[in-house]
Amino acid sequence: MITKGGQFLAMEKIDTSVKEARSLPMCVGEIPGTATYHVTIPAGEIYSLAADDQHFNIFILIEGNVTMESDGVTQDFDERVTFVPAPECEMILTAKTNSQLVRIAWDITDEDVKLRAEYGTEFPLIQPYATGIQYVDPNKSPKTISRMMIPHKIIPRFAIGSVESYGYDFVKPHSHPMLDQFFFSFPENKMSLIINGEYIPMDGNVMVHIPLGADHGVEVTGTDHLHYMWIDFLPDNEAGLRRLDERHKPTGTVRDLENEDKFRNNDK
Repeated sequence: MITKGGQFLAMEKIDTSVKEARSLPMCVGEIPGTATYHVTIPAGEIYSLAADDQHFNIFILIEGNVTMESDGVTQDFDERVTFVPAPECEMILTAKTNSQLVRIAWDITDEDVKLRAEYGTEFPLIQPYATGIQYVDPNKSPKTISRMMIPHKIIPRFAIGSVESYGYDFVKPHSHPMLDQFFFSFPENKMSLIINGEYIPMDGNVMVHIPLGADHGVEVTGTDHLHYMWIDFLPDNEAGLRRLDERHKPTGTVRDLENEDKFRNNDK
């Protein structure tokens, strides 16, 4: 789409009503070194990913129930879990119900091989959404819940997290030229995305590339639900890590907006 300011904004909505097996590319060519896909696995069918030492393949289960098998590990997953097989290992997913996933393939560089050894991450990496580390960020209100789905220094030059709130709430517009970024909205999301001062409606199941260096924020009004993932790629690893260290401060607490009635009723 073209914004009012004349800037092109790659913004694609996935169709979760499709039941056939497919892997549909999204936002092609938007961020160097990445490929993103909407993966659909019908109930009872199998999705296999061959060993791939050229990419980290990050999966987010959006809807459904699957069983993952990789490197001797078998694990059943419900909705909203993030998992990453070892690049050198095959992975097989068996869908118990019709399932929808986002797959992100992130190029592995020579430096990434060194960083992987330094980080010592164990694969397959499995992070249930509900137990993600919660953090605070100065651009967000105290009402907002922010989660780290994969913190930085786990996958080289990569991090992923989420932002959740109810109206009214506001994420202050900001920019970060050291982080390239996708947003992907959970199905229940209904908010306005703010790009360089322009308000753009964004509902659920939408992938959007936040232009590198663009001033961006979000707003949610009424009793609408704001709930999206940020997916960060670090073209400048040192500067990106420094920003994430400075801005994302773990709270040491576990909050759930579903149980905070005052936030579901405009703080009344």
